[in-house]
Amino acid sequence: MIHISEIRSHFKRTTKPAAIISFDDGHYDIMENAFPVLSQLGLKFNINIDTEILDTRKPQDFVRVYDVLNHTSIESYLHSRLMQEPIVINRANTIATEKQFTKLLSGLTTQEKREVTDDLAVKAGMQEQYYARMLSRDDLRFLADKNVEFGAHSHTHSFLTNISKAQLIDELTRPKQILEDVTGKKIEVLAYPNGIYNAEVEKMAVSTGYKFLLQTGDEINHVVSNDNAYNSYKRVSQYHHTLAEALAHTYGVTDVLRNIIRKFKS
Repeated sequence: MIHISEIRSHFKRTTKPAAIISFDDGHYDIMENAFPVLSQLGLKFNINIDTEILDTRKPQDFVRVYDVLNHTSIESYLHSRLMQEPIVINRANTIATEKQFTKLLSGLTTQEKREVTDDLAVKAGMQEQYYARMLSRDDLRFLADKNVEFGAHSHTHSFLTNISKAQLIDELTRPKQILEDVTGKKIEVLAYPNGIYNAEVEKMAVSTGYKFLLQTGDEINHVVSNDNAYNSYKRVSQYHHTLAEALAHTYGVTDVLRNIIRKFKS
């Protein structure tokens, strides 16, 4: 296992493959469940933070929706201004329901997304304590001292291709500044929210000081030596058309991790 920032140096030393463990968003269960196992085994890992969570102490909007659906009995949802038809909550087919909300939120501005998630929470009677617990500034400092590598995941987990240039600058610069202030380390990794970017986003990211840009996509990275100021890498996509497809791509990884956890517990 290596850090993202070690990719170039690793392949200058050897041709052996390397693996990277990477988490997005900053959920507290990284501290609670992943860190004890990975630190015991001496395995490096990376966390990419959408830094708004440090102030709101709530997850980003997509996760807020899932928290609401998991902890309430709401049967359908309609925002009278932003939706034409209601989403019927199909608890027998959670993937289909998730796709409907993903499609809805993907077409909204940052402000509209928050409006929908707040409205959904009110109509569903969501209680604050049921939102996923997120990492705090103190948690980040602790993990940084334990050689965890941090990257930015924007500030509000916005779709970087759907926002104004002014907001794009803020979404890239603010998390870098916050994370560098909190961890005391240089932040050079950027994980695009939902893996979405374009040439303008990439150019702005590089000019902001990011050197390692993380996309999503089920492809093998072929690392080549070059003099570029940055490199883009693909990570196994979390978005799949079917459950079978998701398992096909992740089974090998989960099987290995399952064996590691079994050894750790024994």
